[in-house]
Amino acid sequence: MERKLFGTDKNGNEIFKYTIYDSENNSVSILNYGAAIQSLIINGRDVVLGFDNIEQYEEDENRTYFGAVCGRVANRVENARFYVEGAEYILYKNNGKHSLHGGKYGFDRKYFELTNSDSDSLTFSVFSPDGEEGYPGNLSLSVKYTFRNRLLLIEYIAKTTADCPVNITNHSYFNLDGKGDILSHKLHLNSRYYLEAEDDVCANGNVLPVAGTPFDFTEEKIIEENITAAKNRQPAVGGIDHHFFCNASLTEYRKFGTLISSDDKVKMDIFTNQCGAQIYTGNFIEDMTAKNQNIGAFAGIAIETQFPPNNLNHSHLPNMMLKRGETYYHKTGYKFSY
Repeated sequence: MERKLFGTDKNGNEIFKYTIYDSENNSVSILNYGAAIQSLIINGRDVVLGFDNIEQYEEDENRTYFGAVCGRVANRVENARFYVEGAEYILYKNNGKHSLHGGKYGFDRKYFELTNSDSDSLTFSVFSPDGEEGYPGNLSLSVKYTFRNRLLLIEYIAKTTADCPVNITNHSYFNLDGKGDILSHKLHLNSRYYLEAEDDVCANGNVLPVAGTPFDFTEEKIIEENITAAKNRQPAVGGIDHHFFCNASLTEYRKFGTLISSDDKVKMDIFTNQCGAQIYTGNFIEDMTAKNQNIGAFAGIAIETQFPPNNLNHSHLPNMMLKRGETYYHKTGYKFSY
């Protein structure tokens, strides 16, 4: 494991970049700011978007969440409120009238402590006190990254002192070409159903079949074709930004899909024990310089494994409520081949 000073955040915390390697000299670098994946080098290509300095992460007004851990509740909570046993909890509105990815200071803006490390793994921990961003209970979260044999495995463990919704994800944007955009990437998903979203991208609870829609990746597709169809269908969303359900059991660790570079030289298989993932094609990435590249819309695709979003307001969906005394466990793996 290598450690390099990355900078000092606005709160005076020293931010380090920790790097671990596999046997083929592929590497992953994680920051203790947001426990963010800053780079992921596969066969010589950096396949994730990110920044070169802490200032860009802190000053990212567009909140692209490059590589960050998002929570306590990833995705959108409609009208920034929810109820637990009749008690109303008000959240911070940072996405129009909704709360997004944990609020104003979600886990993406948190200082994480490195609590364990070895040659192929890094474990980061963070504490969220009762009432932070409007959520009840003291919550403790650990995030373990393991990297070996071309596999990046992420494991999340959380506990809370009061019943509280918990839905953690990682917000890496993948570009398996290592440059340009992802429009010519190919995507296959083991998903027959998706969640409909309103024009403000908040899921409305309607579970619909992907067949005959731009969200059908049951057979391998070039992403651009489906993005164009999605934009024509719902211009305000600008592409794909929807939750896709995995076909298999809700708690079984299984293959969810495959992403392939435009030149077919890098492939990434996605595995998870979550019921699905938010697929976001980077529709609203603003033009900027990131890691010495000029990037913009569709520069990367996020595959955010998680509970279905906004399920606090739709009782027919799998529920993200973590009970006091129980343990939240989420496992997602990205297996690369070339």
